[in-house]
Amino acid sequence: MEKDRRRIRRFFNLDLQSRLALGFLIATCLTGLFATVVSIWTINRSTIAELQNRVRMDTNTAKLIYNNKLQRILSLVEFTAQRCDLQKLITQNDIAGLVYFKRLIRPEPGVQPCNDPALLDMLTLVDDRGTVLYRTANPGIKGDSLLDNPLVKQTIEKKTAVCSTELLSIEEILKENPTLLNRATIDIVKTPFSVDITETRLSKGMVMEATYPVIDRNTNEFLGVLIGGVLLNNDNEIVDQIKDTVYHDEKYKGQDIGVATIFQGGVRISTNVMTESNQRAIGTILSKEVYQRVIVEEKDWVGRAFVVKDWYITTYTPIFNVNRKTIGVLYTGILEAKYRDIQKNLIWINLGVTTFGMLIAFGISLYLGNTIIKRIRILKKATDAVAAGDLNYKLSPDTISGFAMLDEAFNHMANSLKEHNNQLQKIHEKLVRTEKITALGEMASGVAHEINNPLGGILLYSNLILEDMPENSPMRENVEKIIYQTNRCKEIVQGLLDFARTPTGDMVPLQINQVIHTSISLVKDQSMFHNIEIVFNLTDHLPDVLGDRSRLEEVFLNLFINAADAMENGGKLTIVTEKGENESIRIAIADTGPGISEEHLDHIFEPFYTTKESGHGTGLGLSIAYGIIRKHNGTIDAESKLGEGTIFIITLPSHSDRKSQAGGESA
Repeated sequence: MEKDRRRIRRFFNLDLQSRLALGFLIATCLTGLFATVVSIWTINRSTIAELQNRVRMDTNTAKLIYNNKLQRILSLVEFTAQRCDLQKLITQNDIAGLVYFKRLIRPEPGVQPCNDPALLDMLTLVDDRGTVLYRTANPGIKGDSLLDNPLVKQTIEKKTAVCSTELLSIEEILKENPTLLNRATIDIVKTPFSVDITETRLSKGMVMEATYPVIDRNTNEFLGVLIGGVLLNNDNEIVDQIKDTVYHDEKYKGQDIGVATIFQGGVRISTNVMTESNQRAIGTILSKEVYQRVIVEEKDWVGRAFVVKDWYITTYTPIFNVNRKTIGVLYTGILEAKYRDIQKNLIWINLGVTTFGMLIAFGISLYLGNTIIKRIRILKKATDAVAAGDLNYKLSPDTISGFAMLDEAFNHMANSLKEHNNQLQKIHEKLVRTEKITALGEMASGVAHEINNPLGGILLYSNLILEDMPENSPMRENVEKIIYQTNRCKEIVQGLLDFARTPTGDMVPLQINQVIHTSISLVKDQSMFHNIEIVFNLTDHLPDVLGDRSRLEEVFLNLFINAADAMENGGKLTIVTEKGENESIRIAIADTGPGISEEHLDHIFEPFYTTKESGHGTGLGLSIAYGIIRKHNGTIDAESKLGEGTIFIITLPSHSDRKSQAGGESA
C-alpha cells in the first residue's frame, strides 16, 4: 500500500513535459486497443452480413431462373395445344397424326446432340375425361387415366393452364418415357450429419409439369388436356445456368466460388457441388438442421453450412407442388474460404495500420511535450499585452510546433475587439441606407400616383374632345393616338407600382390572363424583346386562380426574360392559357431558342444550376419560380429538344377546385 502511494507521489512530482508524454502514451495505447477490438468486430459483422445478403440476392436470382424454366415449359405446351392441326386431329380422332410431337421430346443421351433447353422429356395428350390418347415418348401405352394427376384434374375442372413441380413415381415416369430410367434412378449417399432416410434409392422423381386445355376454336368445345414435363433428376441445366448467371464460373483456389443444387425431399438430384473425386454430389443428403427448417417447417434457411467437403454461406428455400406442399429445396451457396481469407487480411491490415498509428501518435506526443511549455509562455506574454490595451499585438503563426490554431484564435480575438466599433459603424450605415431606400420607394410611389392624376385628366378630356369631334375630322386620328398612348402610360405606371409593391403573401382570386398581360407589359418594350414576336393564345373566361399576384408576376417575368435571353438573335415567344384536367389552369410559355440538352433538362430547377455563361445568371431564377408554383399547389415542368426551342408548362388549380378541396378536408 505504501509503495503504491510512493508511485503516485512520484508521478505527480514529474515535470509537466514528462507527465504529458506519459499521458499521451497511455491514451494512445488505450485508443489503439479499443480501435482494434471495434474494427475486428465490425469487419467480422459487416463481412458476414454482406455475404448473407449476397446469398439472399443470389437465391432470388435462382428462383427467377427456376420459375423461368417452368414458364418456358408452359409456353411450349400452350403453343402446341393451341395449334389448329392438333385440334383438328383430335376432332377427327386421327391419333396417328400426332407423331409430329416427337420432335419436342429430348433425344436419348448419346443418340444425337440436344442444345435446345426448351425441349421436353414427356408430352402426353388426354381427352376431356383424363384418358390417355397419346404418349409421345411411349406411344404404345394409352387408354389409362391420369385423373389422379392434380394438374390434369385442375385443368379439366377449371379449363385453365397449370404449371408446377410434382413428384412422380419411377413407374409413372418410365410409363411416360422409358429412356429416363438412368436419369430417374438415384442412389442415396448417407453421411454422419445428414437426416435419417431409410431408403437407399429414390422411388420417385421431380418433374416440372405444365398442363394446358385443348379447346376447339370454332365450337369452343373442350377437347382434352396437353401435358408436358421435364425430369429434374440428373438434369443439371438449371443449376449450371444459375452458376453461370450468378457466379460467372468464378473460382477461388481451384474451387467454384458459387454452387447451386436442387433437392428432392432431402436428396440432391441436380447439383454442381463436387465431391472429393471431382464428381457431382448427386444422391447426398441434407443436414438434419436444414431438413427440419426447410422441409418440415417450410421456411427459408440462411447460414453457414458444411457442404460435402467445404464450408459455404448458404440459402435453402423450399420448392412447393401445386397443393403448396414442400417436395424439394432450391439451394445456392458461396464458398466461405474466399471471404474468410479476405476477412483475415483486413484484420491484419487493420492491426498493422493501428500499430503504426500508435507509434506515430506517441512520437508526436513527445514532440508536443517539448514545445507546449514554450508556447504557453508566449501566449501568456501576448495576453498580458492585450490586457494592457495593445489591440494591435499579433502572434506570428508557428506552423512547426502545431500551435497555429491557438495563434490564429488569439489573433482573431484581438481583431474582433479592434473591429467591434467598425462593425457597429457599418451597421449604422446600413440602417441609414435602408431608410434612404425606403424613403426613395415612398417617393417613387408618390410620384407615380401624381403622374396618374394628370394622365387621368388627359385621358378624360381627350375622350370628351373625341366625342364632340365629327367622324370625318382630320384631327380625330391624332386624338385617338393621344388616348392610346395615355392609356399605355397608365398601364406602365400601374404595372411598375404593382411590381414594386412588397409581396404581402395574400392569396386572392386572380385572372391569370390579366397577370400575364401585366407581366409582359413590363418588359415587351425593352431592347431584348425588339426582335421577338410575341404571340398570345389566351383562352377567355378561364376560372380564377387563388394566388399572390406579385409572386406569380415574378414567375412569368423570369420565364419571359429567360426566353428573350435564349432568342438573342430574334424569334417567337408564344403564350398559351387553357383549361386543364380537374378544373385546373394550364399555362404554356414557348420560345424558338436553341433548346436545352437532356443532360441539363433534369437539373434546371435545382438551385444555382445554370446553363448560361459565367456572369450571366445565378441559377436561382427557375428554382425560385419552382418554389413559388409549389406554394400555389401547382406544378411547373419543361420540355425541350436541341434546335427546337423550350416550353415551360405551368399548371395551377382553379379557385373553385381549391375551395372544393378545402371543403372536402373540413368535412
